[in-house]
Amino acid sequence: MGKRPAKKKKPTAKKAAAKKPVKKAVKKKPVAKKKPAKRVAKKPAKKPSSKKAAAERLFGTDGVRSVAGSGALSPEKVLAIGRALGSYLVANSKADHRPIVLLGVDPRPSADMVGTALAAGLIAENCDVHWPGMMSTPEVAFLTAHGPFAAGISVTASHNPSTDNGIKIFADDGFKLPEKIEKHIEKAVLSGRTAGDAKHDGNRFGWLHLGRERHYENFILKTFRKSFAALKKRPLAAVVDAAYGARSIDLQILSQLAHSLAFGKSEPEYRVGASMQASGAAADNALDVYFLNAASPNQPETHNLINRNCGSLHPEGCARAVRELGADIGICFDGDGDRCVLIDETGTTRDGDHMLFLLAADMKSRGVLSNNVVVSTTMANLGLERALASIGVKLVRTDVGDKYVLEGMRKHGAVLGGEQSGHLLVADEKNFIGDGLYTALRVIEVMLDSGRKLSELSSAVVKYPQRITNLRTTSKPALGSLKLLRKTQKAIESELGNRGRINVRYSGTEPLLRIMVEAQDEATLDDVTKQLAGAARKDLK
Repeated sequence: MGKRPAKKKKPTAKKAAAKKPVKKAVKKKPVAKKKPAKRVAKKPAKKPSSKKAAAERLFGTDGVRSVAGSGALSPEKVLAIGRALGSYLVANSKADHRPIVLLGVDPRPSADMVGTALAAGLIAENCDVHWPGMMSTPEVAFLTAHGPFAAGISVTASHNPSTDNGIKIFADDGFKLPEKIEKHIEKAVLSGRTAGDAKHDGNRFGWLHLGRERHYENFILKTFRKSFAALKKRPLAAVVDAAYGARSIDLQILSQLAHSLAFGKSEPEYRVGASMQASGAAADNALDVYFLNAASPNQPETHNLINRNCGSLHPEGCARAVRELGADIGICFDGDGDRCVLIDETGTTRDGDHMLFLLAADMKSRGVLSNNVVVSTTMANLGLERALASIGVKLVRTDVGDKYVLEGMRKHGAVLGGEQSGHLLVADEKNFIGDGLYTALRVIEVMLDSGRKLSELSSAVVKYPQRITNLRTTSKPALGSLKLLRKTQKAIESELGNRGRINVRYSGTEPLLRIMVEAQDEATLDDVTKQLAGAARKDLK
C-alpha cells in the first residue's frame, strides 16, 4: 500500500511542471485583485492556523491526554482513535486472525465513556476487546507482553485531576507504542480516514475469560514472597496511599505479601482500622500494611477524588500517617500506579532521585549494575549526579519522559533508569516496565536485606534546592524563538557555572512552559527563577 502513493507522485510532478505557464498567466490577471485579498487575510491569519495545528496534535510525551469529553478526548475523536488503532492491528495481523486488545481503566468518572468509545472503534474494525475493569497501567503493560494481546490500552490521565483523562497504548511487547505508529494513528484520525461502515464480524467485548488475567499478581508474588519471608527480622510497617487510583485494587496482591493489613483514612481525619491478620504463607512475611485513600466500586464518590491532595503529588497525608503510626516507610502512588514517591521513617519525602541512588548502590554492590550507568532525565537533581559519582556510577541524562529513559537505557546497556517523579525502570531482572509497586517492593527488599532505614539509605543524595515554575501558554512556539528568555538563560548559566542548573521545556501533557532552576542557596534560586519567568512572560505575550 505504501508504494502506490509513491508511484502517483511522479506524474503529479510532471503535471505541475506542465502547468507552470498557466500559473503565470493566472498570476498576471488577478495582480490587482490579490492586494485586497491579502489585506483581508492579513498575516494574523497564520497565527490561528498554527495554533489550530498545535491543537490538532493527539499524542504527547505519554499518549493522548485532555479534559475528558473535549479536544483530543471528544467522543468522536476517541471512537476514531479506536478505529485507527483497530485498522492498524488488523492490517498487521495474520490472515483470519482477529486481534485481541486488553483495555484497562483507572477509577476516574470518565473511564467508562472513554473506554467504551475506544472499544466501539476497535470492534468496528474487527478486534476483540478484553475489558477487566479497573487495572493499573503497569499491569496492563505486563499482561499485554505476556498474554495473547495484539495491544494493550490504559485509559488514564495518570497524575492529572479527575476531570482529565487519557489513552496510553502498548504494543504486544509491553512497551509504549512506537512514535511512528502513533503518527500513523494520528494522521488517520485527523484526516478523517476512520469514518465509514463497521467491518466487525461477531466480535467480542467484555471479560473474555482468557485464563491469564491474574498473571501479574503471580509475577509479583513469585518475585517477592520468598525474600520477604526469608529476610524477616521484625515486621516492617508500610503506609500505602493509593491516591484513589488504580492501585486501590492491589490490596489483594499486598495481602499475600503482608503479615497483616489495616485500612486507614486521611480525609477529613486520619483513622486506622482494625488489623486483618493474613493466613497461610503470608503470616510469616515481614510486612504490615496500612492502606489510605483507596477507591471503591461501591463508593463512586471516591472516583472524583483521584490525585486530589493525596498520592505521589501530595504526600503530606501519608507522611503524617507514617509519623503517627511510627511506620518504616510510606508509599504514595499516582492515579495509574506507574510511579511512586516514598516517605522515610522520619516523615521526609524521598523521590525518584533517592530511589535511583539506593537501588544503584545495592545493585553495584551485588555486581548487577550493568556498565555502572544510571539513566535519568534533565530534571534529575545535581545531588543525584554527585552521589552516584561518589560510588563510581555515571549518570546519563535524557529528555523528560519514560520512553526516552528506556531509549537511553538501551543505548547505554543500563539496567536502571527513571525520573525524579518516581517513574523508575528497574530491569536487572529483565522487567523493563515502569511500575510503582514493583519499585517500592524492591526498595523494601534493600531495607530488609541491609537492615538499614530508608533515611540512612537515602542520605548520600544531598539535593540542591530546586524549583519548577509552570507558565500557562496558549501555544508552544519553538524555544529558540523565545529570544529574551534564551538571552537571560545564557547569561545566568555563564554566571552559575557548576553551582547550578537550568532546564526549560514544554510539558508534553499540559499547555505549560516549565522552568526548572537548581542553585546552591534559596536566595540565588529566587533571583534566577524571577528573572527567567519574567523574560518568558514577555516572550509569550
